[in-house]
Amino acid sequence: MKNRVARLLDNRLVYILISLVAAFMLWVWVVNAIDPSVRNTLTFDIQYEGLGTLDQYSLRLAANSPETIRIHVEASATDMIRLEQAPQIIVDVSSIREPGEHDVSFRMAAFTPGFMPVSVSYRPLQDSNTNNTIIVRVNRVTGRTLPVGTGGISYTIERVSDEVDYFYMGREESVEPEMIHIDGPEEVLAQIAAIEVESRFRLPLSETTTQSGTLRVYNLEGERMTEEELVDVIFSRDTVNVTVTVHMVRDIPLRPTFAYGAGANEDNVRYRLNQDTVQLIGDGDVLRNMEYLELAKIRLDQVEVHGVVHRTISAPILTEIMEGQLEHVDVEIEIQDVVERPMTVAASRILFINRPEGVSAESVFATVTFYIRGPEDILSELDESDISVVVDLTSYEGRLGQLMVESFVVHVGDWPSEIVGARDQGQRIAVNLQRQS
Repeated sequence: MKNRVARLLDNRLVYILISLVAAFMLWVWVVNAIDPSVRNTLTFDIQYEGLGTLDQYSLRLAANSPETIRIHVEASATDMIRLEQAPQIIVDVSSIREPGEHDVSFRMAAFTPGFMPVSVSYRPLQDSNTNNTIIVRVNRVTGRTLPVGTGGISYTIERVSDEVDYFYMGREESVEPEMIHIDGPEEVLAQIAAIEVESRFRLPLSETTTQSGTLRVYNLEGERMTEEELVDVIFSRDTVNVTVTVHMVRDIPLRPTFAYGAGANEDNVRYRLNQDTVQLIGDGDVLRNMEYLELAKIRLDQVEVHGVVHRTISAPILTEIMEGQLEHVDVEIEIQDVVERPMTVAASRILFINRPEGVSAESVFATVTFYIRGPEDILSELDESDISVVVDLTSYEGRLGQLMVESFVVHVGDWPSEIVGARDQGQRIAVNLQRQS
């Protein structure tokens, strides 16, 4: 026995082990004597790790998951300082695969992972089953996309006095975006029936106006859901833009426009419309300064002395014709103190201009008849020698043979066409074009 002890004492390894034990005991004595343990209750921020793994399983932390936790800590004064400077714990949720409540371990961020000084002990004061875990709530999430209803939009339209000839009308309400995407627990989303926007325009509207609106969620029973019920629901956006389109409505006078000629001028033309105005709705800036709406031009050298012309009413840009209004107007025209008579012109009275080079031109027929219109006293003194025709051949370059030419002007003496002129019947003159020898 004595020999064994002697051999053991001669072994260097034994002395090393004894030295380590002695050093450890000395360190413990020093820690307790020089750096004694202290106690404190700290509020730790919670940092969650492994959230990307939850997404892979369509899981998400509940919205009311704790962000902080109170922990009773006993540690050396040195370690306590470290904890107080960085009061944070790390909770790894990457091992969670199912929704519900989970008891998850945590570690203190102030210390190296996997290492905790032996002089530190801690105990959460809430939401824990053991000394180093907290309860984590996880939801199974799904998604839905719902239209945004406009039933919660309220506004009034500005009233105008009875003396003015216009009023305002709210034409439509719209929201942007029209659809909202939501995701959250399956059981909560199944209860959502509709999303409405709520927006109250406080001032009376006289122009198109846009403002922000908040979302209201209603369940299958038509009751508005509370914030507590929707705490785990995430909306693609919390507000939407609400636009109320406001238009001006106004009766706009109608006015025909004329191209005078063939004896028709401002002094002898009379007209009557089957409606004097048209009711337009549209942009206020357009309608407010509009004095009248001009109808498409009427060629007075192309119609009979008495007749009715139909004109479509074209609304200007940013306006439209109100429903129920006529979309065209009849213009009854009378040209006063004007008569009409046919007059025959000899081919020799036809002048050809802009002939193609090296080409001769002549009328196919010996005479051409036109209807001349003007005051009776002037027409009574006219004869065929007072009529001449100028035919323009600019567009017939390179074409030979007999052609029907539409481009010509009939002159009646020195009279302007607004006093005496030929009525255009869509007439054409037959011309023979030949290469000159």
